[in-house]
Amino acid sequence: MNTKPNSSHNLQNKPCSICGSQNFAWGRTVGEAPSQWVYFRADNSMWGEGKAMLARECRDCHNVQLFTPFQ
Repeated sequence: MNTKPNSSHNLQNKPCSICGSQNFAWGRTVGEAPSQWVYFRADNSMWGEGKAMLARECRDCHNVQLFTPFQ
């Protein structure tokens, strides 16, 4: 899942909030093991609910932002 998310999601298409660049490396966050994902789970959700987080790093200033997949 190292591909750029759906281009129709506006926030993911915005320039870097730090430097304004649009030169990104897309990826995901992982734990100690490569199969460990980081998830977002709302406070009122049940166990097992959540969305795996995607990440992008600005190749110019190295700012990293997290996103949930567009669905």
